[in-house]
Amino acid sequence: MYDLKPILKPVDIELPTCMYPMKPIIDVTSSGQLPAVFHSTEELPEIKALEAKQEKVLKQLAELREQLVSMRTDLKLCNKPAQSSSTAPAPSQSTSKKQSVKKIEPINLSFLQDFVVNASPEYIPYGLLALKKLWINRLNLHVGCFTHSTISKLSEEAISFQNNITSLKPLDDKLPSINVTLIWKNVGTYTEMITSPTAYVPICGEVNILRFLSRCGPSEFNYERYEDVNEVDSILDACYLLINKQNVKDKKLVLKTFNSKLGKTPSFGGADITLCDIAATSAIKQVQKALAKDINPNITKLMTRVSVAVGI
Repeated sequence: MYDLKPILKPVDIELPTCMYPMKPIIDVTSSGQLPAVFHSTEELPEIKALEAKQEKVLKQLAELREQLVSMRTDLKLCNKPAQSSSTAPAPSQSTSKKQSVKKIEPINLSFLQDFVVNASPEYIPYGLLALKKLWINRLNLHVGCFTHSTISKLSEEAISFQNNITSLKPLDDKLPSINVTLIWKNVGTYTEMITSPTAYVPICGEVNILRFLSRCGPSEFNYERYEDVNEVDSILDACYLLINKQNVKDKKLVLKTFNSKLGKTPSFGGADITLCDIAATSAIKQVQKALAKDINPNITKLMTRVSVAVGI
């Protein structure tokens, strides 16, 4: 290629003294050429030493991986259930509500953040009260209630809910906590949750708010740890539709779906109160005035059981 004269003349730059000096890694000769050592195939001692360190680290990582694999194998063998005898009857396959063992883990504090909930007094988010009671031994939900200018007067049900959720005191103030600001506002059926005032990206729908809180709250209440997580999600989706469907016929179809999924069990979670039971009870209570005649005894038993357990 053709030669190009320097555009800028060499300038002496006064380096700052606030940083430690460092010797140049590559020394360039006055003619602008690299030292002769870089034109040969012989490697520098520093590079050889670095390669040796790298090989040592890779070897240690390989050994560590083998130890972890061995530990995982041992743990699986230790936790493997004892095999029943060949004459023992096979377990029944009729129970679709299988759940994994509830494992209690420390709450990840980085997941906890205060948030605001905008809700209509006509569609009360009973799930918040249920979670506050269920989590009382693991996580404190501090709820403060306010009324927006779009609401002229609170209903008696909203006042009762507000008194219950604010009067429930924590058992242990040292537990992790989340501050919740509940604002009664004219938002219709679309209850919304806001975690960041600056980035207004709300989570819409009480069911989706419960999903979010289930993931960041106590691990034993996280529905995604259940074996039938897809079934749980389908029930939660049905709860969302029950509240937000405009057609009464569509709402009745959702109630029929609840009834068929319940079967002869007292609740969706079997013996335990789960997120599905809370979401379904809250959704039914929000629409029961319009569907009072369609709530059959099976669903009434579910609502009674949940109401007694968590007070909604």
